[in-house]
Amino acid sequence: MSLKKKENQAVESLSEISVVNYLRKKRDFFEKNYEILSELKIPHESGTAVSLIEKQLFLLREENQKINKQMCELIEIARQNNELALRMHQLILTLMGDNNPSETFSLMYESLKKNFHADKAVIRLFINPGSIYISTIDEFIRNDSDEKFLFNDVLKKKVPMINAIDDEQQVFLFGKHGDSIKSSVSVPLHGANWEGILAIGSFDCEHFQPNMGIELLCNFGEILSLIIKPWFEET
Repeated sequence: MSLKKKENQAVESLSEISVVNYLRKKRDFFEKNYEILSELKIPHESGTAVSLIEKQLFLLREENQKINKQMCELIEIARQNNELALRMHQLILTLMGDNNPSETFSLMYESLKKNFHADKAVIRLFINPGSIYISTIDEFIRNDSDEKFLFNDVLKKKVPMINAIDDEQQVFLFGKHGDSIKSSVSVPLHGANWEGILAIGSFDCEHFQPNMGIELLCNFGEILSLIIKPWFEET
């Protein structure tokens, strides 16, 4: 048997796994034997065969498209978060100019609906039953009420939650409009002897998304808590 025939038989006897393992170890194989690339044919979804070079180019283009899409998504998220930060800054400046609870709530609701494009906004503060606010302003709720226990998770975690309000919570927060809220943000508020929830709701199921700036919402909740704090020091 000639040497060439022996070589051909040896090559044919190689298993696919052996070939794969060999090529993985010899990453420069095609660089040293580039002429083979034009001879290799790979089945394509269209049913026609394409060369390895064409296949590689196709895969590279596909990968580049994925990367470009991810980059665009990241840029859009950054843009939205920047806009969110600016709106929060403006809202905080507005709220700091008024120490009257009723007026502060009205300003906050108006600003949230306008600047955050929200359909509903509500705040509920769970406070000492003896506070003078309990019977005069709807936003103040007794801290021993059953409603407070509906929000134990978000109050304990002290982290804003997106689209985490259940049906019972929605009805309590948004009343008759509860069933219409399709996406929401709940921001926990905290003080020395009180706790609360700021809830922002939208009729659009895609309005509030998990990729929103949670850190920005955390900061907003902390600053809003500081604005609220003096009310309870005076009572």
